[in-house]
Amino acid sequence: MSLSIGDFSTNSLTAQPLGYDGDSREGLTSRRWRIAGLLTAAEWDDLISEYDTWRNLRITDPDSVTANSIGSTVSFSGSGFGSGSWTSVACWFSSPPSAEQVGAYVSASAELVDATQALQVLLRQKEKQKQAAEDLPALGTITLGSVTLTLLDPPDGRSDVPTPTLTAAGRHYLSGTLAATKTRRVRAHADGTDYATLRSWFDTTVAATPAVGDWYPTAFPEPTAEVTVTDGVKATRYTVEISLVQIR
Repeated sequence: MSLSIGDFSTNSLTAQPLGYDGDSREGLTSRRWRIAGLLTAAEWDDLISEYDTWRNLRITDPDSVTANSIGSTVSFSGSGFGSGSWTSVACWFSSPPSAEQVGAYVSASAELVDATQALQVLLRQKEKQKQAAEDLPALGTITLGSVTLTLLDPPDGRSDVPTPTLTAAGRHYLSGTLAATKTRRVRAHADGTDYATLRSWFDTTVAATPAVGDWYPTAFPEPTAEVTVTDGVKATRYTVEISLVQIR
């Protein structure tokens, strides 16, 4: 058996290196290599040098999940006990090198993980966590202009109801029309294109005189924005909120 990590190489492995880590039931696994072997002092120095170089680059990388990038890696090639071979796999050290001196040699170990597969697992875990957090009841959809939105909250409400006021004799009388104004508070997710379309629809609609029975927008606060990951693809998602009243 032999392997190389960057410029470090050895053929003195004492353990089967290839395996997998993660949740196999969900398919959330990535290849990992647990390396163990007897190294000379020079080989140990080469291994430590490779780790230090990678570590000093990796610590300055942006967060891999946020950036959707594996960042700094080491190139790993080798072969194992009946497990085939692998060539120039971009890896992270998942466990740093450690060693104990054994006579004239060093009993060394380290662990590497396939960076591309590990990032795929991290992105999928984040996506599943987000989906679980958004396990909301089905509230239907609503169309504003040409945009159809999936509702995050029940939209219907009422306002402008009569106001009860006490007389000097302590009896109620009602002021105001004996009817309520129907309202809607629409809260939903939208992508960048739909958000721009909604803004244009809002500006056009409030500039026109509505007819009785029309739903007239009364407020469109600035939305919140967040980065989402779906099947490993990043996108910006907006949470929009629009208030409307039905003209009486």
